[in-house]
Amino acid sequence: MRRTTRILRAFVLLFVVAGLAGCDTLEDINPFNDEKEVEGIVEAKTDNSLTVDGIDYMVTAETEFEGSLESLDDVNVGDEVEIEYEENGGTREALEVELVGDDDDD
Repeated sequence: MRRTTRILRAFVLLFVVAGLAGCDTLEDINPFNDEKEVEGIVEAKTDNSLTVDGIDYMVTAETEFEGSLESLDDVNVGDEVEIEYEENGGTREALEVELVGDDDDD
């Protein structure tokens, strides 16, 4: 019971802090690992990154593209995406990128 209470308190604290910070994106933070998730509109794109809500997410050779996306070339500015990422030395590295609402599992 104590562990459940601690976990619940941790989630409540995360929601309060996120609310106070004025987060514009939907960002899930899992306190049990380093992976995080964000959903938002692609504002900019380079050869190795996507910018969502002013934050850059580096795309590497290990980044997986889900649904109808096969590579970074298939992502366009204005697309709504979900990015699973991890922070590595202050850099957000995209682990998976998927279009929101994309049910294509090809």
